[in-house]
Amino acid sequence: MPVTDKSMIYRCGKDARTMQEEHDLPTRILRALRFRPKGMTITEVAKQLGVTRNSVSKHLEILQIAGKVEVRNIGNAKLFSLAQRVPISAFLCFTKNLILILDADQRIVQVNDQCLRHLRRSKDELIGRTVRETALPVVSTPEALAVIEGLEREQVIADVRYARENDEFFYQMQAIPTTFEDGEKGCTLVLEDITERKRYVRNMECLARTGRDLRDMDETDDIFQYVARELYSLAPGFLIWVGIIDETDQMLVLRSVVGNPIAIATTEQLIGMKMEGMAFPIDKAETAELIRHLKLVKTPSLYRLMHMEVPEDVCRQIEEAAGSIDTYLMGLVSRGRIVGDVGISVQGGSELPNRELIEAFIRQAAIAIDRKIADDGLRQSLAREQEQVRNLLFLSRTAIDFIEMDDSADIYRYIGDRLHDLIPDSIVLVNSLDAERREITLRAVVGDEARIGRLWDVLGINLLGMPFAVDEVLQSGFDLSVDRVPESPSLYHTFFHRIPEERCMQAEAELGLGRGFCRGFSCREGIAGSVTIKLVRPGDVSNREVIEAFANQASVALLRRHTRGSLRRSERRFRDVIDLSPFAAAIIDSDGRYTFLNQAFTEMFGYTLADIPTGRDWFRLAFPDPARRRQAIAAWKSDREEAGRSRTRPRTFPVRCKHGEEKAILFLPVELCDGTQYVTYEDVTEERRVYRTLVGEIAGLRRK
Repeated sequence: MPVTDKSMIYRCGKDARTMQEEHDLPTRILRALRFRPKGMTITEVAKQLGVTRNSVSKHLEILQIAGKVEVRNIGNAKLFSLAQRVPISAFLCFTKNLILILDADQRIVQVNDQCLRHLRRSKDELIGRTVRETALPVVSTPEALAVIEGLEREQVIADVRYARENDEFFYQMQAIPTTFEDGEKGCTLVLEDITERKRYVRNMECLARTGRDLRDMDETDDIFQYVARELYSLAPGFLIWVGIIDETDQMLVLRSVVGNPIAIATTEQLIGMKMEGMAFPIDKAETAELIRHLKLVKTPSLYRLMHMEVPEDVCRQIEEAAGSIDTYLMGLVSRGRIVGDVGISVQGGSELPNRELIEAFIRQAAIAIDRKIADDGLRQSLAREQEQVRNLLFLSRTAIDFIEMDDSADIYRYIGDRLHDLIPDSIVLVNSLDAERREITLRAVVGDEARIGRLWDVLGINLLGMPFAVDEVLQSGFDLSVDRVPESPSLYHTFFHRIPEERCMQAEAELGLGRGFCRGFSCREGIAGSVTIKLVRPGDVSNREVIEAFANQASVALLRRHTRGSLRRSERRFRDVIDLSPFAAAIIDSDGRYTFLNQAFTEMFGYTLADIPTGRDWFRLAFPDPARRRQAIAAWKSDREEAGRSRTRPRTFPVRCKHGEEKAILFLPVELCDGTQYVTYEDVTEERRVYRTLVGEIAGLRRK
């Protein structure tokens, strides 16, 4: 029987106990940490268990890798405590995020129910297969695979975009390094749906951009077109329109229409007019009901949508041509006031995309449009005031010009020039009227010289200076007595049917003449002529009130000139009568200035106007003797006071002529209605001499 060494038996037993203690050490460490929730250092654990620090450190590292203990640093010391662990099954069920757990080969080892529902897969289809094999939405995209394959020790967070069924989704993916119970490495993918957050940020960015655009628009930008195009980019489909309320006319006017060109063309063809500019009365209850909504609402039939202004059968044809359309309306409301509405038509049965963003943008646009309407109103008011000031300055200047204008100036050319200033894109024709001859004559033509020359060429005659009989004017229907600016039908009427109608039509076509307007120069005293304005563009004249006011000025100026001419002719005849009279005569103003001496006066006295410009000069020369002069002046004044106006005051005085001769003159002055003195002079020198001779002879006979 062999002999056994006792010491060897002792060592083997000791080694067995040591191995058992080493195997139980992780359990003992966990038990020790369980009762010290605040944690223990390696030294504290080794001391409590009676083992070496190296052994405790080695097992704590293994437990940390296994995820059973946690470590935190406090200064230079490491404090170990039990890991707060939740069963993975519970974690997967209670979170709303999508979770997949992959092993080192990217095979799916676990997936939660939320992920299965969202990905529309079953667990059997996923477990044990790699993410590449499953071709999962979101997870199997190149962006997500790049994050998974590049994962090392640190957690990685990335945003992943996924498009599905004409929509897009956004996820925040967290790739977390994971260690399994057996120590194998893997990763956990946590996908949080951040689509709403992304959409919110995107919507805010969109609204910030449109807000800047609307704020920075100037008066030349078309805000209605901008709003319609932005809405079409958010909801592309059939049609987008923006309508604005015209409070003056109580109409809803479509200011911009954007959409599918074919849809727009088809709709306009069926309704027979351009959609942009269509107007609908808003005094109807149903119309007011349609535009008052503060959110997008689905509208009823197209017939009601067109505010019953388009025939119902036409509306049905439009709906049939479009297939199926759904239309949404929302009012443009700013500060509680409706300024218009927005209409959005999309394919029938489809959901309106970006609804909340569209509503927010419409509210934003309503404020901007309301501000623009207010700004436009203010600008228009200022423009009207400035236009009124310019018009007043224009009329003030022309009034002064008419007053100061010399009769030798070409008043007809002046009238044409000023009217052309008011309407630069026109040809202005100014006529005079001779009532005695019953003729109208073309006196001035103002406009582009080349166009006027071409006009005469086409008509075959230069009409400047040509008279037209008043009978021809009346036959053409031209009314000179109107005090407004009516429309003149054509050149054929403008030239009173004198020019063949085909030539007039040819001239209108070649020169691009538009509408014509005429106005007579008339007032209570009579008619002095007329003016015709032919536009060289489409459209109307915008400043008729100024034209009419200026025409009234011109009427007065022409009639005053005509009156002055008649007065001058009358004065000339009067002076000729006086000047050719055999009796000496003089005309003296009320201020004592001599204004006229006829030839007989100069022959009788030798004096001219240069010698006796005033009564003072006359008395000084005609009565050189101071006593006689005082007597003559006193008699002149007293007779004037006693006789008054329109009665002669005969007086006889001896007068010294220019060449020294003295004559007895019978003065026969009479005061006219305006204070002017008309004086005739009769030389009675010979009569006085004869009278004195007779008196002497009679006296001699009596003495005998």
